[in-house]
Amino acid sequence: MSIFDPNLPIEQALTPPPRWYTDPVRDQLEREHVLAAGWQAIAHRDQVAKPGSFLAGRTAGEPWLLVRDAAGTLRAFANICRHNGTEMMDGCGEAKRLTCPYHGWTYALDGQLAAAPRVGREPHFDKSAYTLVPLQIQEWGPLVLLNVTGDASPLPLADLSTELEAMRWNQLRRHERRVYDVACNWKVFIDNYMDGGYHVPLLHPKLTSSLSLSKYRTEVYDRYAIQSTQGSVSATDRIGRDVLYAWIYPNLMINRYGPMMDTNVVVPTGPATCRVIFDWYFDDTCDAAFRDESIRSSEQVQDEDIAICEKLQRGLSSRNCQPGPYVPSLEHGKYYFHQLLAEDTSGHKKSAGQ
Repeated sequence: MSIFDPNLPIEQALTPPPRWYTDPVRDQLEREHVLAAGWQAIAHRDQVAKPGSFLAGRTAGEPWLLVRDAAGTLRAFANICRHNGTEMMDGCGEAKRLTCPYHGWTYALDGQLAAAPRVGREPHFDKSAYTLVPLQIQEWGPLVLLNVTGDASPLPLADLSTELEAMRWNQLRRHERRVYDVACNWKVFIDNYMDGGYHVPLLHPKLTSSLSLSKYRTEVYDRYAIQSTQGSVSATDRIGRDVLYAWIYPNLMINRYGPMMDTNVVVPTGPATCRVIFDWYFDDTCDAAFRDESIRSSEQVQDEDIAICEKLQRGLSSRNCQPGPYVPSLEHGKYYFHQLLAEDTSGHKKSAGQ
């Protein structure tokens, strides 16, 4: 079995074995030791802006509940009742209390148990022992990040925050979300994003005409990377002059360019499938026609990426597929991604193709 060696210089390194992208055991290993153990972008602040607003979802199989309490504090909890573990809230909305649909146990927005029918007044029952289980969150710009394990250190994003703040990302407004189901392993989609622009001239001719690929740079930081270049100076071009493509390990991407930004989250749905969630932000000066045309152009790039990622996934399933070399001048960001994956899964089930 081919083994990935993350300690080699990139000039000598080979890409991970195909089993990394096809094996169900590897898929479950990454969900536990990469996705659940890390920080996941789960929401945008505007989704939980008002006191009483809530949003429920699942990350790496774990149900979570994000809620802004009456005092305006944003909190996250395991979305399970402390009585017998029933999943409580669905979707999004506003609420004054959080109530389990099974037996009616009710919690305040700060997670404290407020009522437990038929048992809450028993002398032996201590309501303070049955608060909702808190989860870690990190608010970063317009995003809310979650860790479901409860023992993660905050992401060290100071350098990236400085760049994004200089590009006024907090002054943009979110306008639209689209979700794409893709027939490829989630890492295939990240690999495509992290190849240092290697695929752009061949696969994205329209985008290529708006970018200065000779100025394309990839810089690697602590568990994230920034790809940057310059674009068109035309006032009507959605790309604008300064272009920043940021990847935050393991599966968040932020693309800031022109008067707009999009965020992408890649979620595994199986060993050979994933879901990509896109959210588009725009400056208030952008009218509806500009937004619509910009999203159409952005979606064209997405369609081109989906097509090649699905083609790659089919190739990775071939018995003749073998690890290949990296392009050192371009693909050091992709190699860094693979090194982090190897680090986080090291020592866990070597049969998973490590």
